[in-house]
This record gives sequence, C-alpha cells and structure tokens, in this order.
Amino acid sequence: MHPATPATALGQRYLPHIVDLCAGVAAVAARHRALAPLLVLVWVRLRRTLARLDRLALRWQQGRLSPRPRRNRSPRRTPQIHPAEAWRHRRTPQGHAWLIRLHQPLAQYAPRIQLLVDDPEIAALCAAAPQAGRLLRPLCRMFAVAPPAYIARPAAPARVRPRQPRPRKPEPPPFAEHSPHRWPFVPHRLRLRVPGLRRPKPPD
Repeated sequence: MHPATPATALGQRYLPHIVDLCAGVAAVAARHRALAPLLVLVWVRLRRTLARLDRLALRWQQGRLSPRPRRNRSPRRTPQIHPAEAWRHRRTPQGHAWLIRLHQPLAQYAPRIQLLVDDPEIAALCAAAPQAGRLLRPLCRMFAVAPPAYIARPAAPARVRPRQPRPRKPEPPPFAEHSPHRWPFVPHRLRLRVPGLRRPKPPD
C-alpha cells in the first residue's frame, strides 16, 4: 500500500524516496519476523510524516497556516524501551541511530533523509510551521542524521537550584569540670583504669 498522492510539489518530490524507504523496511520485516512489529511502526511513521508535511505545505501555500511561537520546553523524560518491546507501547525507541543499530543495512537510506532536511523549501516550511520540525526530528534520530539548526530542539535551560546553607553543628557542651554525677571529670577510658574512683565525702 503506497501513500496517497501528495497535493503539493514538495510532497510529490519526496514521494519516491518515502516509497523506497517503506519498501526497504517491509523487505527487512519479511526476512526478520522478530523485527516485524517494530518495523511496522517505522513504516507507518514514514507514511504519516510525508502526509503531514504535505498538508502543512498545502496550508502554507494557501495562506491558511497560523504561525505558532516556538516555546522552549524542557525535554520530556521517556523511559528507555528495548526495540523488541517497543511495539507493545505503540511507539518507536528514542535513542540516536536506533534503527541503524537494529539493522545495519538500513543505513543506505540515510542519504534520503539527509536530502529531505537539507532542502531549502523544507527549511522555509519549518520556519513558518515549527510543528514540522517535530515530524522530522524522529527521522533524524532513527537514521543517524544530524538535525540542522532550524529543527534542532532548543537546549533546556539549566536548572539553578538555590544553595541551601548547611545546618550548623551544635556547639559542644562546656567542659563540665564539676559534674554532680562524675567527679572528678575523667575520660571513660581512664576511669576504667582507675577502679574504685569515688567522690570524696565532704568533711564534717
């Protein structure tokens, strides 16, 4: 099943690349059944990415695209998922070059993604619609393509924690030279060496 015919020239230009990518992923899934559930998610993501980029480009050309300000948000912490278990969570892993590490021959399709992100028209589309960058970043991660500056996630602001003062240690008690319980003041070790140490009786 091929993606629907794109409505824009941008989508039609990259339709053959996405078709080749989907065909390569499907061939690997047919040979390696253990990878099939995860590669189905990759196949669906490739098709949806092209379809969404095509819709954004169409709205941009028709002047119906409302720009959204880019917000600096801290990255969400997603749990690390083993590729064999990713299909259970219905999402792909998030590590760098995870698809290449999963099946090395898929690296031959990385130049297709590099061609896509280096396109000046794609850069202009991402400038007008920052949500397009969220569609391209997963492709860059899975194919080990360095994301260009226009789609790179902004660095999270450093968290400055207020420095809390350390609690001061309580001052030691004064030297109890005349203690009503132990007289005279003798350290415990020394008191063990001097048996029969008693308080003298006051004179009559």
